[in-house]
Amino acid sequence: MPTPNNNPFEQIILPTDVPSAWPPAPVYWLILIATIVVLLVITWLIKRHIKNTKIVKQALTELANLRSQKTASFSELNQLLKGLCLQYYPREAVASLNGEAWFDFIERHNATSNSPVFENKSVFCERLYAGNSQCVEKDFTSARKWLKSFPAQCKAFKKSTINNQKLTGSKHV
Repeated sequence: MPTPNNNPFEQIILPTDVPSAWPPAPVYWLILIATIVVLLVITWLIKRHIKNTKIVKQALTELANLRSQKTASFSELNQLLKGLCLQYYPREAVASLNGEAWFDFIERHNATSNSPVFENKSVFCERLYAGNSQCVEKDFTSARKWLKSFPAQCKAFKKSTINNQKLTGSKHV
């Protein structure tokens, strides 16, 4: 007759098959999906930032090319500024601006609101439509400052416009 063993752990039966880790629990699927979405959003934001800085760098390069020309006209400088604006705003909103409306648009997007980008409205309009108006060094310096700060000013202007629309309850058309 076998001798009884007094070990209480002897009665515990260990499983022979280890439970599988696949498929993972639903919480892990949610974490994986959230991680992928966050990575995609970060990638999109980085690409957008690179594109925006590339646009500004190209505009600054064109400004340097205009500056190196001895006969750069004021209208060529304004074409450069308008070209940059067309990259950030719809064509319908920017392309039709001219004269005083264009001057007001430039000033609304001016980082230093206490000093205008170009002298005053009347002088700006005269120089813009005078065929022989040459750019001076102050024009290039002002345009360079304006070009560098334009993306931030554009973002701030759009944000303030959205906030104003929320306050008044009107919709953007």
